Amino acid sequence: MHFKKKIYRIILLFSILILIFNSQSCTLKQTLNINKDASGDINFELTLAPFFVEVAEQLSELFPEGNELPDSSHGIFDIAKIREDFSKSSGSILEKLENPSSNILQGTLLFDDIRTALNGSGSNNILEIFSFTTIDNINTVLVEINYETVEQFLLANPSMNSPLMESFGPLANRGLNNEDYLDMMQFALGDESRVGIKESYLIIDINVDGKIISQSGGTKLDQDTVRFKIPLLRILLLDEPESFSVSFSE
Repeated sequence: MHFKKKIYRIILLFSILILIFNSQSCTLKQTLNINKDASGDINFELTLAPFFVEVAEQLSELFPEGNELPDSSHGIFDIAKIREDFSKSSGSILEKLENPSSNILQGTLLFDDIRTALNGSGSNNILEIFSFTTIDNINTVLVEINYETVEQFLLANPSMNSPLMESFGPLANRGLNNEDYLDMMQFALGDESRVGIKESYLIIDINVDGKIISQSGGTKLDQDTVRFKIPLLRILLLDEPESFSVSFSE
């Protein structure tokens, strides 16, 4: 790899981390609407610091060779590649994908079966992130996030496997505990990064077509919705698997 390209990649990745971890506006919100027959949809919105693109563009001007950023006119999200991934999916339809501003990505994914919703790339294998069972008219949706399911998802959806994910996602951090990771980030990025990471969350609302009977984790908002608020640090490390579920009936 060319020396300039190496320097560009290092500076870019550290700039991404600084922008994300020092910004209180970095959030990922998802709403999963699930029916009794395992069909439904996922609505999502990812918001990053609004000045991210400006810094990324400045870096690309400094190190134009080997530039790995998507077309800056579309922000940092490669909409074309994401659409291409889901166009090959046999388990879902990307009904909406929008980039209303350079730092925001939002969309809606329709699926006939939650177990194949995120397959991507035409795969016929069932990802293990979601499972769905019905016993005695009680439906249960289970979400499992661990090293294996994350690796499955990234292999099935290569557009999601960015340089940032490759270098600082859970697969790259395997073996680190919370304090080790926070110490590493504090040493690299300063004291603010420690607080920024601790205060960042992934929020998932599961809305069921029926009445909730029981749940594992989360907070019940009403008779058909449970909210799961997961610290970003848990997703970055996955030193312990994240697992939560909702059971419901008509």
